Amino acid sequence: MRVALLFFMALVLAGCAHVMSEAGLKLVDSSVNYTELSRNPEIHSGKRVMIGGIIAGTRSSGDVIMLEVTQLELLNNGVPDETSTSGGRFLAISSELIDPLIYRPGNLVTIIGEVKGKKIQKLESVDYPYPLISVKELRMFRKSEPFATYPNNPYQNRVDDGKLMLRPPGPTSGEPKSP
Repeated sequence: MRVALLFFMALVLAGCAHVMSEAGLKLVDSSVNYTELSRNPEIHSGKRVMIGGIIAGTRSSGDVIMLEVTQLELLNNGVPDETSTSGGRFLAISSELIDPLIYRPGNLVTIIGEVKGKKIQKLESVDYPYPLISVKELRMFRKSEPFATYPNNPYQNRVDDGKLMLRPPGPTSGEPKSP
């Protein structure tokens, strides 16, 4: 009985585990939220933040790779919440290789990085002030997919918005990438 209880507790605790490394989480300044960061990134320059969202594009500039990310709120375990409203976009830069075929638009990412200020770039022909984050730790997730609908299943959830039948996003594989 005790062994079964210990096994159950281990499963419950593993389900609540954070997706980023414990060492990386210790360095994050949790007092900085995205709204403050996007208003004035220079004030937070040098601070470590944990931020995430959905990849909008990948660019390279010399020896630096940039991910353009549309910010999304993070769930308690660090996974981006696809149902949240975005506060804007940010650029995540790295001198390590971030393969654009793997880190392609539409994938979800969580990043622990150092705020480097802002960079103004064109977004739809408008000068947009992107907060600039230097990647220290990077984790990618698969997108949620709705379950297939089976018309003959009397137990099928009939909710039209589909939110109850989404598979939660999870890690694509392995540990967080540290550039």
